[in-house]
Amino acid sequence: VGSIELPATPHPSSCACLETAMAPNANLAAVAAGSFVAGVAVFALREKLLKLFRKFETEEPSKQGRVPIFVMMPLDTITNDGKLVNDLATRGPWLKGLANNGATGIMVDVWWGLVETAPGTYNFEGYLELCKLCKELGLKLQAVMSFHQCGGNVGDNVSFPIPSWALEPARAQGFLYKDRDGKISEDCLSLSADKQQIFPGKGGTGKRDAIACYSDFMAAFASTFAPFLGSTIVEIQVGMGPCGELRYPSYMMSQGWDYPGVGLIMAHDTGMEKMLKEAAAAAGKPQFGSVPASCPTNTCGMPEDCVLFSAKSSGDSHRTGGHGAFFLEWYHKTLLSHGDTILRAACAAFPKIQDLSFSIKVSGIHWHCMHPSRATETCAGYVPSLETGSGAYSNIAKMLGGVAKQTGRDVFFNFTCLEMSNISQGPGMPHADSSPEDLIAEVRRACIQEQVPLCGENALQFGLPESDWALSQIRTQTRGWATGHDKMHSVTLLRLDDGFARPSSLKTLRKWVASV
Repeated sequence: VGSIELPATPHPSSCACLETAMAPNANLAAVAAGSFVAGVAVFALREKLLKLFRKFETEEPSKQGRVPIFVMMPLDTITNDGKLVNDLATRGPWLKGLANNGATGIMVDVWWGLVETAPGTYNFEGYLELCKLCKELGLKLQAVMSFHQCGGNVGDNVSFPIPSWALEPARAQGFLYKDRDGKISEDCLSLSADKQQIFPGKGGTGKRDAIACYSDFMAAFASTFAPFLGSTIVEIQVGMGPCGELRYPSYMMSQGWDYPGVGLIMAHDTGMEKMLKEAAAAAGKPQFGSVPASCPTNTCGMPEDCVLFSAKSSGDSHRTGGHGAFFLEWYHKTLLSHGDTILRAACAAFPKIQDLSFSIKVSGIHWHCMHPSRATETCAGYVPSLETGSGAYSNIAKMLGGVAKQTGRDVFFNFTCLEMSNISQGPGMPHADSSPEDLIAEVRRACIQEQVPLCGENALQFGLPESDWALSQIRTQTRGWATGHDKMHSVTLLRLDDGFARPSSLKTLRKWVASV
């Protein structure tokens, strides 16, 4: 019969044309002509070609669902010198695999400590290479302004500390978060450094505060990537604390924390103590100018282990008492103010361009959210209302909505733990008081109320072919069928690696993306 070269992309009507051209009559005609062998060969070829073309029709092109799906890049996407995409020979095909199987784009950490090794000197070369590759493949990009260190957290397999020129003065002058025992977190700068001009200016001349450092970094990124903003780069996620999240570093694996511990209050650095003292004096309550002694002392402890959170306790130092309530309200509002300030700085650093949005990430702290105190969330800064037992996420959404309206920018609320269900977290460890589905519902309601789009991520990595339960749970949480703010704006899966890039994983991704 000879060899036949198939077209790379068959015309949509290829199968129909083929069925007509190679109908059974063609086979009979060959037999009638006395060529039985030729007839059998034509029939076999017809069946083979039809099978191949049907495969093309069912697999090409890939279909995207109603909710865009992004995939988080490896932590070490860029080489240590900042100049290249790490292992491009391997990761280039990974990206092509995502593009061919329905993913909208990728998310990547733009590490402060990798880019700005000297004050005001920025090296974005490797990220530019990645951005150009995304453009060629038709992938969109979510860029995370990562002002925190990489290392010491769940899933961290590499280390990128924050710049030494920022870390050293912060450590020396007391502007790194500290617990009551004096243990500091080097994950990020304390929010108390926001307005402290202790960091070297551009080129090493003059001084800058932390907000100026963040602003200059984002402005440099905006200038360097101007041709890609709003086209390839569609979202800027603004780092605001540990792991890039708007929270305090209250639960640190590097300091001995383990699940389901409530963590610790992180307000003992020099800067935070000074801010608290000033706030108490301004409120006419100087006696409340220190962190209550009733706070947790064991990072792995339970809510009932300390007076501040125990449902059996009361008094002035309890969360409902004068000192306890004053402190926790200050702790929460100070975090919100920090988020508001950095978000506004980001909006000012980037030009107003259609299809360029901003987001902040909020941690899905689902353990002990069923305890009256919501202790773990509270230690992280998500302090609930005394009257309703909720409200922290409403306040965050309200802050985001306020910035969006006043700046004319799109701002998203990004929340984690989408893959988790109540049943998967509860029965095996009832003392964790975990309820992720209820927590997500509370966050969703807050976003609906404030008209802020909601995005999401999975908290822990999983294998796609092996984890239908996780993909099903995320699909349910997206509410892709909805038309209002209850529908998620996008979902980001973590994390792209050789397991994610397996043919079986990409096949699962392709099918799942189309269903969301």
